[in-house]
Amino acid sequence: MESRSVLSTSRRSAATNLVLLCLALLALGVSAEPAAPAVALPERPGSPAAAFVQRVLERAEHPRLRWPAIADVREPLDTFYRARAYEPAWIRAGAVLPVVPGLISVLGGAAAQGLEQQDYDVRRLEEWLPGIGPETAPEDLALFDTALTVSLARYASSVHRGRVQPMSAGFRLDIDAEKALDLPAVFGRVLGGTDPADVFAALEPRSILYGQLKAELGRMRSLTADAVDRRLSLDRKLVPGDRSPEVPKLRAILNAADATIPAPEPGADADRYDPALADAVKRFQHRHGLEPDGVVGKGTVERLRVTDADRILQIQLAMERQRWLPERAAGRHLLVNVPSFELSAYSEGLGVSAPDLSMKVIVGQAVEGRRTPLFAADMTYLVFRPHWNLPYKIATREMLPGALRNPGYLSRHNIEVVSGYGGNAAVYAPTRENLRRVSGGALKLRQRPGPKNALGLVKFAFPNDDSVYLHSTPNPGLFARTRRDFSHGCIRVADPVALAEWVLGDDAAWTRERIMQAMNGGKPRTVTLAQPLPVYIFYSTVWPDETGQLMFFPDLYGHDAALSARLQQGFSARR
Repeated sequence: MESRSVLSTSRRSAATNLVLLCLALLALGVSAEPAAPAVALPERPGSPAAAFVQRVLERAEHPRLRWPAIADVREPLDTFYRARAYEPAWIRAGAVLPVVPGLISVLGGAAAQGLEQQDYDVRRLEEWLPGIGPETAPEDLALFDTALTVSLARYASSVHRGRVQPMSAGFRLDIDAEKALDLPAVFGRVLGGTDPADVFAALEPRSILYGQLKAELGRMRSLTADAVDRRLSLDRKLVPGDRSPEVPKLRAILNAADATIPAPEPGADADRYDPALADAVKRFQHRHGLEPDGVVGKGTVERLRVTDADRILQIQLAMERQRWLPERAAGRHLLVNVPSFELSAYSEGLGVSAPDLSMKVIVGQAVEGRRTPLFAADMTYLVFRPHWNLPYKIATREMLPGALRNPGYLSRHNIEVVSGYGGNAAVYAPTRENLRRVSGGALKLRQRPGPKNALGLVKFAFPNDDSVYLHSTPNPGLFARTRRDFSHGCIRVADPVALAEWVLGDDAAWTRERIMQAMNGGKPRTVTLAQPLPVYIFYSTVWPDETGQLMFFPDLYGHDAALSARLQQGFSARR
């Protein structure tokens, strides 16, 4: 306080102020040329430490942090410190506030949140803390204070809305609009006396799945399965009842990774693939997205070789994506999780309760150009007995060759040549000239409504740039498969009647019987929803089954690998 008084009341010359500023620059070890747009500085800082706080913010760089570029948090930090005349927030009269050890302890819990402790400079702050006192130089006071604030800001943002901007990781969601975070207010609650643990715990996602992931992460870290040799050498599939010298190793892998399997009875053949072990294999297969048939083939062997470290990374990435999802106290939502091939419908907010409805889906093939895109949009209408407007690529690459070879090809598939996709579009004869016009884009192909229509008997529309939607299918047999990536990008639903009931649940007039009548009526019928229904096309390779048990799925589209690589970059690059 004495220093503030001297600086605020004395009339220093401009030359003296310039010397102080230059000394501040030299102490920080930075050049006079700013690395980022300058923060407007008051003419007379309140204390020597305040000048150093300002300089860190002005340059958007902190020389003692693991990730020194702080552009990712500079704006809220400037707002926070500006309100304090750029005085240190966590230090008074050269001494740290009593709450500081508790704040560092919160940062120390980063691993439990699926985060990396070193990203938040926990050890550096722990080692630094004892050296802060009345004799500490002003620049060191400022550097410690801003280092703690940067780490807290990054941790709060990481826990609340993730470390990576979803847009940069293949998920088109405006997280800044969906999950705003007032960091100065967060710091204010701590300075106001609220327990830091409570303040930061309140920022965690409230979804049931996030809590399950946290618990599973702790359990996985307690296992020692990676000490077990996971390499099985099978020259053929292992079927229950078979004998193989690899059976004891299979038993050891499963015991270490998932569950305790009863040992063979005394005197039993240890190399025999017995019923108890087969049941354990089936549980493992179910949990890892495989057909639970008890047969140890190539797919099962591949999953058995996945290490605990890999599974832990899957959980961490699943937790990251959970933070991207908006949290609302109430509201109806649909979520399609691509890797688990499942749709979930929620009435009380996204994942804060068990889903009202779940069903199998078929998604886009895992090949370039056919993957189902990841995004959020609002469902606004349904179409019963829809036309299928063939996208240009499908029309020209898959339909035109057959139509040009065989004049009856289009008729056999109930497809017509039209001037456009509107309800009053003119219909043209499928002559070679008109087919050439389709190839040039002047005319379109459209499949007439009916039981054999590729969209089935109902389409659930949520307008988006990729023309992707939910729909039924005339070929339900593929839903029996465990892996279900068969479409061109749209999403086929296993129980369209149940989904239509749920979507139209706010309108008592739409009974199940009326829905069935509309699906089997004579012509298309569009039903506009009274309220838009948010739809999230999501991607998580860890997802619960119907009992709540977490299951692990393959990285179908490679998004896990891309997100993992993104997280190796600094905070500013991630955002």
